[in-house]
Order: sequence, then C-alpha cells, then structure tokens
Amino acid sequence: MSRLSSFLRSRALTLAVVATAAASFALSTSAVQAQSRSVEGRVRRPVSVNADSTGMGPATGLWVTLHRVGKDTAGPIDSIRTDAQGRYRFRWTPFGSTDGVYFASTTWGGIAYFTSPLKNVESRGDDAEITVFDTTSVRFQLTVKGRHLIVGKADTTQFRTVIEVFELSNDSLRTLVATDTTSPMPTWSIAIPASALDVRANEGDISPEAFVSGPGRVSVYAPIAPGIKQVAFSYKVPNSSFPLSMRSEGGAVVFEVLLEEPQGFVTGKGFATVDPVTLEGRNFRRFLSQDVQPNAELIIELPSSGAPARNLYIAGLLVAIGMLMMVVLMRSMQRRAAGRVAVEPTLRPRESDAPMHERLAQEIAALDETYARIEAPSEIVKKAYETRRSELKGALGAALAEAGSRT
Repeated sequence: MSRLSSFLRSRALTLAVVATAAASFALSTSAVQAQSRSVEGRVRRPVSVNADSTGMGPATGLWVTLHRVGKDTAGPIDSIRTDAQGRYRFRWTPFGSTDGVYFASTTWGGIAYFTSPLKNVESRGDDAEITVFDTTSVRFQLTVKGRHLIVGKADTTQFRTVIEVFELSNDSLRTLVATDTTSPMPTWSIAIPASALDVRANEGDISPEAFVSGPGRVSVYAPIAPGIKQVAFSYKVPNSSFPLSMRSEGGAVVFEVLLEEPQGFVTGKGFATVDPVTLEGRNFRRFLSQDVQPNAELIIELPSSGAPARNLYIAGLLVAIGMLMMVVLMRSMQRRAAGRVAVEPTLRPRESDAPMHERLAQEIAALDETYARIEAPSEIVKKAYETRRSELKGALGAALAEAGSRT
C-alpha cells in the first residue's frame, strides 16, 4: 500500500475515532470539564558541544504559552518562563465547548514552535517537548523524501485534476526562512505544467497564505524548520496537455504516480508498475520509482486523451504513403522492363507523366506536411516519419542518379 493511501486511511480512521470519542465525551461533559489537566515539558535548542559537533541543550528564560482553540473561543490561557533546565509546567481546567484543542508554544528568532495537541490528562515526554532552532535565509536544498502525483479522470470540461503531495525534509539545524527583501526568495518552489489552471494549496503543514502560484511554478514562503513538512496542492490540466512531460526537480527518495485512467502509463527511468490502490472508492494504477535523480524526466501517457487515436491515424497515414510509393516504384520497374508506358496508376493518374524523381520529391513534401501538422508527435510516430523519409530520400537519390545518366 502506498504511503499516501496509508496516510489518507489513517486520517479517516483518526477522524472516525475522534468523532466516536467526541460523542461519548459529550455524554459526560460536566464530569470531564471539571477534571483538571497538566502538561510538563521542556524547550530545547541546538548548542555547540565543541568545534566539531553540536548537541541539544536547554533553552532557558523563554516564554511558553498555553493556548486553547475551539469553535466558541480561541486564545492564550497562561504563560510561564522556562527554568535553567528549559522546563515549563501548566495546570488548567478545560472549559467551553468540548471540541477545544490545547497546546503549548514558544517563539525563537521570530518563529513560533508548538507542541502536538495536548490530549492526555497529564502530558509528558515527547508530547510536551518543544525544539527551537536558529534561522537562516541562505537557501539550501531541501530533501524530497516523498513525492506523490495523482492524476484523476477527465471531467465534463475535458480537464483533469492533478494533486501533488511533497514530503520535504530540512536536514539542517536551522529553520529556513524567506529572505527579508523587496522581492523575497521563497523557502521552496517547484515547477508545474505550463498549462496548469486553478492552482490552490491543499491541507498540509503549510498555510495557504504562504503559498503562491505563478505561470508554471508554485512557491512556498513559510518557515521550514528541521524535520519533515508536508506540502500539498492541486491544479487542473486540459486533456490536450497529454502526453504530459514532467521533471523531478530536486529529485526524490520515493516518487509515486497514481493514475485513475485504467490504460494510463508512466515512462521514465526507474519507474515500475506496482499493485494498484483504491482511494475514497476510486481505483488508481500505481507507478513507483526510488532514488530519483534531480531533473529526471517522466512522461504520463493517457490513452483517453486522444493521443493514441491520433498516433494510430498518423501511423496509418504513413503506412498508406509507403504503400503508395511501393506501387509507384513497382510500376516504374514494370515500365522499364517492358520498354513501354504502363497503365496509369489509378491512385494518382495526373502524375503518371511526371519523372520519377519529381514524384518522389512530391511524396517527401506530402510526408513533411503531414508530420508538421502534428502538435506533439509520440516517439512511435517520430520514428515512423524518420524511417519513411529516409527511405524516400534514398529512392530520390537513386532516381536523380538515373535521370542524370540519361542526359
């Protein structure tokens, strides 16, 4: 099962568990609301151990704030400074609507850092730990631990929705921030198809306000702290964009492509077909590649986009032109063998009197004109065109040599 499908399913399960717990919780609201809770944690930061190594030490004297966020009210509840060991402690009694979420936060270098939601009566250990980092605006490469690209079926307007999910890893000990200039540099960006429309940020670790889209590119301006952050966005592309060529800008440890089109296919170095998956009742073909190199190319082929039908038409046309040339050449040979003019070809009666080299030149011109009308020829069509043109040029050279010998 793909990591993306596991994430979606675990999320659905989590929501179901939360809903069930909330229903049970509502039955004894007064009793639960009266039960006090506590959190005891610490704030840490990277410190230099010696000239060659860095460890984690306490962040002392920082203000830590306890927050509540709910449908009825949202805001800070209490605050306290960390002690010499970076520790803090709060005790409070839940209030207001039962959907309220409680968490602690602190600020370092102008960046806010948070705990996970404090769900237990007593929160300790990792649930209550906050790690802060110094910031840098000097850009460095974020590692793409996972990239998931999902292409849906065409809608009634002949557009397809594409969803992209990135798992970005900041492997440093600094929080990457956008440059504080007139034209700030984003903390991360990626190319998208030039034909993409209706680009929008989806649920992830990045606020939609920090997400900007432009022609052929999306950019993130949110701070990216050490660790893994998820960036998700979607856009629409017309059927005419397929076959769709994309590049794995920055590479990826794991690159997964899901195609809802049953006959869809992905070509690219390292990509292999694996077991299909089902997401929200929809079936997807799944293609996977690991350790994808930066700027490696992949091509998404979707038969329903009309490309295969067009390719078959062009290939058939090229075959027909080839067969016609065989007829012309065979009849020319017959004329030479019999020493007389053969019966005019039924397919092209008006050209029977033209010299062979002129007819070959006309066939090459017709072939070139046909090929020039193809907006995005596939490799199969390109190969057929080049092969046929080479054959015709060879025949033309022979015909010109023969005509020269006669004069």
